[in-house]
Amino acid sequence: MSQPTLMLIVLCIALAVHYVAQKALLKKGWEVADPKPIINRFMINGAGLLVIGIAALIAAKPPYGLFGILIFIEGAVCVTFGRKLSKKPKT
Repeated sequence: MSQPTLMLIVLCIALAVHYVAQKALLKKGWEVADPKPIINRFMINGAGLLVIGIAALIAAKPPYGLFGILIFIEGAVCVTFGRKLSKKPKT
């Protein structure tokens, strides 16, 4: 198995674990009275991943561009979770 293929498999597993952790954090955010710290965590995490994803896309040589795309998508998911949580109705 070539090195890029192995790295892609590891990255996919890491991003899947990250997604499950973010989904659990979103659930926790719906249950707490003040979700602002969780929203901030989502936004900072998402922004960091977006920057890393864009940098990876700019610096990528084939087949490494796929890594940047996957990281960028995960960053967008984090930001979306934060926005969804920020629209939580006040109780």
